[in-house]
Amino acid sequence: MTRRRMGLPIRRPQTLPLSPGCDIAIPNRPDIALTDLRTMPDRRGPILLCLGLILVYPLFSVPVQASIHTLAPGLGEIGARVVTEGAIWLYAVIVLAIALFWERRTLASIGLGKFTFASLGFGVGGALLIAGAGALVAYVVYGLLHQPEHADAQAAALVGGSVVYAVCLAVRAGVIEEIFFRGLAIEQLTVLTGRRWLSAFVATAVFVLIHALHFDWIQLVPIAAVSIVLAGLYLWRHDLWANILAHFAVDAAGLVTLALQAHRLSH
Repeated sequence: MTRRRMGLPIRRPQTLPLSPGCDIAIPNRPDIALTDLRTMPDRRGPILLCLGLILVYPLFSVPVQASIHTLAPGLGEIGARVVTEGAIWLYAVIVLAIALFWERRTLASIGLGKFTFASLGFGVGGALLIAGAGALVAYVVYGLLHQPEHADAQAAALVGGSVVYAVCLAVRAGVIEEIFFRGLAIEQLTVLTGRRWLSAFVATAVFVLIHALHFDWIQLVPIAAVSIVLAGLYLWRHDLWANILAHFAVDAAGLVTLALQAHRLSH
């Protein structure tokens, strides 16, 4: 005879509260600690693979982007840019697919829920804060400490005087870098370590260091300031749309300005 027929209350399985990175509900098991659930082998495999691919991402994207000059004689400048950008985006899609289909993570777990007016507002606010923080640190490094500044020349070399390509680079940086180093890295490291702030620190440090492949070491100081703001915005809002918008707006403003300046000089 069932409990319902006997007039007894039905006992429903309880679930443990998990962090935003753990989007699976697991029946209450007093004999299993939450930290053990977070490091179950079936999740650890795809998490480690994703983190490894994120770590080596710049070792893939930088040479691929540099190959534009090699491909241009055969494909043309535009064709070479389309091919290289397509390869980099494909890499990002593969990493995200591993997280979604193997780790069984949801987009909402990395802050990609519904885009709202709040996302827009905090994205614009984040962009203004990033611009202010970057300008302040740049003034200290280049104005007060008189360190040589090569960032503009290096970024101008990337865009090659094309406004359209500058926007494409800003979109790629805003989307892929935020998904990799804020959404996935912070959430997946939190699953492994159980410490959200430590995970954000590690992800931010790696994000800053990979820019050494593009820029001089002194340029990493303003980049670090920007990265701290982006990490703080994600930890506060858990809204990756706001991060993407802020990141894109700042990069687009800088890269498009450099592209226009290069275009004027060449004409």
